[in-house]
Amino acid sequence: MASSSEKSSPGNVPSAGKPHTTCIISSDEWKNIGKQNPFYAEARKILSGKLAETDAENRQVILNYVEHLRTSYTTKDIDFLTQLFSEEALIIVGKVIRSTPRTDGKYLPQHQVEYNIKSKRTYLERLKVLFKQNKEINLLFSDFKIMRHPTQEGLYGVTLRQKYSSDLYSDDGYLFLLWDFRDEATPLIHVRTWQPRMLDDRTPLPEDEIFNIRNFNLQ
Repeated sequence: MASSSEKSSPGNVPSAGKPHTTCIISSDEWKNIGKQNPFYAEARKILSGKLAETDAENRQVILNYVEHLRTSYTTKDIDFLTQLFSEEALIIVGKVIRSTPRTDGKYLPQHQVEYNIKSKRTYLERLKVLFKQNKEINLLFSDFKIMRHPTQEGLYGVTLRQKYSSDLYSDDGYLFLLWDFRDEATPLIHVRTWQPRMLDDRTPLPEDEIFNIRNFNLQ
């Protein structure tokens, strides 16, 4: 990728929390990336020339930052993650709970996802512990999509499938990020959600239950 003043590779990202210059994804930089690359479809959309200039620039920044987000777990770059999330960021983590009998002998619905809400501080403190406990942490992204908010200018939703693996734990689920570009110099994430991909060994999370940009509004 390139900025208005310098060239950089697709994995390079401007420092979060600092003003960013216009990024340009050139055809030459992406022509050798196959369709298996998680960013391929969105990169081609930007290259099509059919998007408004500001929209294209915002999407280019998102591509860079999401790749840096992925590698920040591998490199344990807590500083980048601290800058990337707004101070009032909403962190939502879902987990499947087993059906258990109630006092009346009846059972809860067969599959139920329980959601825990965390603050930015709590989330980052937990990450610091995980970084210390695990020698290796890897993230694998797929099904990457960017969507503009249907009514609020400058807001974008990123949905993707994330496979997480570490020395002590692994999971597979859907990640959603709500990006705010209303302050063009400092794009921030206000919402991060994670949902398990499978409710059990045979039942995937219903598509209409996966969080997306339409589930959230900002003032």
